[in-house]
Amino acid sequence: MSTPKTCTATCVLDGMPITLTYFPDTALLRIADATGHCMRETRWPAPWRRLLDTLREFSRREAESQLSTLPTKSSSPRGRHA
Repeated sequence: MSTPKTCTATCVLDGMPITLTYFPDTALLRIADATGHCMRETRWPAPWRRLLDTLREFSRREAESQLSTLPTKSSSPRGRHA
């Protein structure tokens, strides 16, 4: 009997690099900081692919949110004469 392969991904959340390790046979998801220190363990009841899709969606929304707060060209003080 073969055991499912452990899945690992590294990403940045809230400006901090983290490593996600998922053990499909037990549904354990381990979240570790850049030094490898385990910050949290939880159960992820869905497939690994869904976790990656969720993180990508979250990342995309964060990027769009940050872009929406940037000043627009028309509101920029550059190019205006006093």
